[in-house]
Amino acid sequence: MGLSRLFQHLYGISLRPTDTTSGEVWHSDVHKLEVVDEEKGIIGWIYTDLFARRGKASGAAHYTVRCSRRTDDDDEVADSVPEGAELHIRESQEFEAVKRHRLPGQDGIYQLPLVVLLCEFVRPTLTRGPTVLEWHEVLTLFHEMGHAMHCEEVMSIHFYHV
Repeated sequence: MGLSRLFQHLYGISLRPTDTTSGEVWHSDVHKLEVVDEEKGIIGWIYTDLFARRGKASGAAHYTVRCSRRTDDDDEVADSVPEGAELHIRESQEFEAVKRHRLPGQDGIYQLPLVVLLCEFVRPTLTRGPTVLEWHEVLTLFHEMGHAMHCEEVMSIHFYHV
């Protein structure tokens, strides 16, 4: 939440924990955060997977799962549809109908971005207490969160359409 307070002061954007639906995340360690602009509301989501565990890829990274884009000016009529893809296209359209957003003061309807932030910090325990990050881990967290917050996929709606 310290990062959220920093982003609030710098950009007017906060990170707010939100619930996930069944099957939405790949492990119980994963938490979903709404990226909330104080004027526009939700402008994207970040899934955080911060603790090391057996079988998880090592290292730290951020991944764009879905970028932001304007969707109301899509030219679906001109799209070619591969044979047998109709069901998948319909499912995608139904999903997008729920996830499309109008943002105050902007033209159009937007698909909002989804980003994943991975780290491998030591898990907190009852005996050891909360996780205390080493300096290099703090740098890693800020570095990867910086990618997530400033990459065009997440923030283009906020920074480029203000």
